[in-house]
Amino acid sequence: MAEEGESGDAYALPDDIQVSSDGIITPEALVSHFDADKDGVVTVADYAEVSAHDKLDKNLERIKQRRSGRKGIFRGPEGLTFLGGLSYGIVFFGLMSILSTGLLGPSFNNSVWLDQKVSNSFADPGGECLDSSGVIWINIWADNDNDNIRISVFNVGHLEDEAKSLRWELYSGDVLIAENIIGNSSDGFMKYSPYPDDEYEMKIFFHNLTSTDLTNQTEENRTLLIKASPLHTDGPISTMIDIHTNEPTLPWETESVQEAKIIESSERICLTYRQLGAWGWALMGAEWAGGRETAMLTGGSAGVPAWWMAFISLSMSIFFLCVQYPLMYRFYHKDIDDILSEEEIHRIVQRALERCEEKFHLKIDWDDFKMRKRDLSVDVYVPYKAGQTAIIARNQVKSAMLKEVLEDFKIYGELTPLQLKAVPLDDHHGAFESLSQGRHDVELPELDVDRPALVQDYSDFFGGIHHTAKLEKHVEECLKDFLKKENLEGNWWIIHDEHRIGIRLHYKPIMNRVKAFFKFALSYVDIEEDLMDYLTTTVSDYPNEYEFIVSCRNEISTLADRTGAGRTESGKGELKGAAHVARQDGIAGTILQTGFMGDILSSVEYVAHENRDRIDRWGFFGLIVFVWIPFMASGVLVGAMMGLVARMPFLRVLTACFIGGAAASVTWAYTAESIIDVLHALNAELFIPIIIGVIFIAALMHIRTNKKRRQEELFKGSLAFFTGQSEN
Repeated sequence: MAEEGESGDAYALPDDIQVSSDGIITPEALVSHFDADKDGVVTVADYAEVSAHDKLDKNLERIKQRRSGRKGIFRGPEGLTFLGGLSYGIVFFGLMSILSTGLLGPSFNNSVWLDQKVSNSFADPGGECLDSSGVIWINIWADNDNDNIRISVFNVGHLEDEAKSLRWELYSGDVLIAENIIGNSSDGFMKYSPYPDDEYEMKIFFHNLTSTDLTNQTEENRTLLIKASPLHTDGPISTMIDIHTNEPTLPWETESVQEAKIIESSERICLTYRQLGAWGWALMGAEWAGGRETAMLTGGSAGVPAWWMAFISLSMSIFFLCVQYPLMYRFYHKDIDDILSEEEIHRIVQRALERCEEKFHLKIDWDDFKMRKRDLSVDVYVPYKAGQTAIIARNQVKSAMLKEVLEDFKIYGELTPLQLKAVPLDDHHGAFESLSQGRHDVELPELDVDRPALVQDYSDFFGGIHHTAKLEKHVEECLKDFLKKENLEGNWWIIHDEHRIGIRLHYKPIMNRVKAFFKFALSYVDIEEDLMDYLTTTVSDYPNEYEFIVSCRNEISTLADRTGAGRTESGKGELKGAAHVARQDGIAGTILQTGFMGDILSSVEYVAHENRDRIDRWGFFGLIVFVWIPFMASGVLVGAMMGLVARMPFLRVLTACFIGGAAASVTWAYTAESIIDVLHALNAELFIPIIIGVIFIAALMHIRTNKKRRQEELFKGSLAFFTGQSEN
């Protein structure tokens, strides 16, 4: 017999095969091992079943040994990618914070150097922007809600105490048809409703009246003196205005509406560093809430330069791709040799449930037991019996089974959600219930004339009462010591007879609920085992004198605490059920198994599975196009998950998602302004906020729809499996 380690095929013998001191396996041990149905006879069917299990156990042991040595946070390129993405995120978000909060002082905050330099390069097709720093400039725009042409003069703070006058003139061709002096102000408006539909030239004058004496002048002379006074600008600001009447087009419109439009817009004003920082956060919020399309249309309609929108969107893609994709890769990826087949998953579940049988004295009906592996879940149906020797409460059986299975799923890295239904085939009248309700297996002799029942010696009875009270007091003291040692508090019930002691303990950690939720890692099963060990060594001088039946409950525990799950998802309404994902340790498990990230990843994974055929067909270039196309649920994270599902190499997925994400950011940034120009040309300015709102609502609805579809497929399919019905 080969020793373990001499051959690549050598593996540890099963635990139930006893080897004598001389290295010989006895016939009795072989019969015990290969007797699958435990009837004392080894048949061909028994031998085939156990041999198949031994083969699976051998491969599972190899997988377990390979995975047990992987304790590092990251290995290979994913580690460098994660650190690079984290570093970029710190620099990027730090830069946005510095720019938007103005920490570098007024001179830097109000500088437009960056925008002006970039606008004079190929990166800004709109041409050089106007440097407005320290220069008086005038903005003119149409306010159709109030039938006004609005006028605002900027950078006039230093003229607050000086005499000035804002004036406008309106020309039809070369003919002056209207004029007005607004007065000593930097803001004003012109009502366009008195004028017929046509194209007009509007000139704005901002006069310097510092050297002009207007006292004791007639109104006519005052007007002439103002017109003759110098300007604060290099000359009058001129723009063309189109006044037109729109006929009703929408269902709720009943009459025509006159509107105005600025035909010749002035140069784009350069944005300061502080304005760029503020728009950076606004664009990030819009993209996070409604997608890249919403962010670009919002920024484009507000005049944010395309190069800045592309930079913000690309930076978000870099950060989320380089930080979350390595976490997802660490979380989901398994080497080809570590991928579990459905048969191996079946064996893992079976072994875990066999441990439950032995630990809690249950009897599983393996003939009616069934299991199914789907992309969305592993469904397990467990019928069982619990006789009087069962040492677990009925309402804890399912949690205990889930805990055993999920612990093994954790070892093998199986992250498919588990749905388990435990069905009792009897009334579960276990040991604890028997103690609490009295002993029903004791038969008293019938009384007759030859056996006077009242003539008895009660000394043993009163002695037993004393012994019972003393034992119960001793157990209580041990319980108090245990709770103090474990930093717990709680209530208990103690029931016992001559040979068995039953304890029901309700406990909670001595700390506030928030700390308890995050820091108290022991499950009720751990507490039960620790308490049983403690009582065995403290209650009696003879370890086997009493059989302890312990049942514990954490008063502030959640379902995830009781099952050891990293994440639990519950169905709602008609879709009843609960799916549990095995807990994963480390930074990846901590971040990705939170409720928020778990919901995102489950939806992303669902979309990835739906589109896997496309990536399998088109590969690397198909993944680039999928991330690039301007549709919802086609971003870099979905692309990365699709690459994981399709088992593409890490760097290949990273490259494809980066190229696709960069192309999407640049494409949308430089086409958003064109889309808005087209809408302006069609006199559809009203539709710009409507389109932005529609895209935002559609994105939210798409996320909700994906989540709902996934939950329907997840719980509806499992419910049909458990009830034996067809999914259709």
